[in-house]
Amino acid sequence: MPTHTVNLSGTQAYEKLKSSFTKNGGLVTAEEAPYRFAVKQGSLWGISPKTAKKTVTITLQSTGNKTTVEYSSKIASDWKNITIIGCILAFALTAVCVWMALDLEAFLINGNPSFWSWLVTTGGHVELQAGEALVNLTWGLAIFLSVVIVLELAILFYVRRKIEMYAQETVSAVG
Repeated sequence: MPTHTVNLSGTQAYEKLKSSFTKNGGLVTAEEAPYRFAVKQGSLWGISPKTAKKTVTITLQSTGNKTTVEYSSKIASDWKNITIIGCILAFALTAVCVWMALDLEAFLINGNPSFWSWLVTTGGHVELQAGEALVNLTWGLAIFLSVVIVLELAILFYVRRKIEMYAQETVSAVG
């Protein structure tokens, strides 16, 4: 658990830290004055360690005129779950797009009816231009969704690695 020492008494440090966290977008959810408090901060749609939804727990230990501040941050489970579920859904849609593109490509080449061939067939006639356009569209969508998945996973790992950034900056600003 990261620590920081401030040149303030326990009560002064508690009040300054609590004020600093609330000014920086935090909402105090629990407190045991002047020893400990918890803050919720961030948004479900945040994509950085500072803006992602999290809970920060701050514990203070006073020794005379100095106070040791321990803090820990945890990503909110709903933020993590929405990211993971989004990646799973994007992966499923990517798989459908790849299947659709491969299926339609094969149909356009050999003419054998397939699962998705009805999309480019009108009255028994194959619409080649529509088929090629749909193949290109589904490949494009599959590539786009793959990039989105990679970016979402990169954001998830970056936020998990740097989740203490908000607390560290807020505590350091107090002194």
